[in-house]
Amino acid sequence: MINILWDLDGTLIDSMAVIARCLNQTADHFDCAPVPEANIRALIGPELGLTLGQILHTDDALQIQVAKEFYRACYRQCLHDSPVYPGMVEVLQHFNRIGVRQFVATAKYQLYAEHIIAHAGLGPLFTGIYGSTESGQYGDKKELLAWLLAEENLPASKTVMIGDTRYDMAAGRQHNLTSLGVLWGYSDQSTLSAAGAHRCVAAPEDLVEVVKGSMTAFC
Repeated sequence: MINILWDLDGTLIDSMAVIARCLNQTADHFDCAPVPEANIRALIGPELGLTLGQILHTDDALQIQVAKEFYRACYRQCLHDSPVYPGMVEVLQHFNRIGVRQFVATAKYQLYAEHIIAHAGLGPLFTGIYGSTESGQYGDKKELLAWLLAEENLPASKTVMIGDTRYDMAAGRQHNLTSLGVLWGYSDQSTLSAAGAHRCVAAPEDLVEVVKGSMTAFC
């Protein structure tokens, strides 16, 4: 049985506009300069505290925690405003029909990830949803995958990591997973390849054949 670990932001849902809005509301609240959307693209992927530390130009743990709380208050107001990418529902349904076990593996706060997946009507397609805790634990993708793989007893040889950032690819390769980068998200092919992607995929409808071929080639 094949297992697929899906990143959320930039892979399943297009959350750029929502994340940009909430980050800049947070920056404004703390009297910091707004961040252009083009620059925010590179900030998506790691645990929220790391991103906020960069935007607020601080490594003060207390200030970052207060900023997290403000950001999450903003985010709750637009939690369901990020659409599922066109074609993704059909891909998820296909893998579900043929018996693939699917999991969400995201650095996003797990409670929010669960709400987003449920609101999109995708809950029945996933065996589990794994994200970071309120304190930020498991915000590091390598740590998150270690937890998920152990918790679900998933063999690396039968598991695929699919995501759109270098953090996804590096984490997948850290755990000897077939790692596929998607090009409709927030990174480009050179970045994903440099981080260890076995293959890069241009469109959701290509995933079925790429997953099949990659598992044969790289397991």
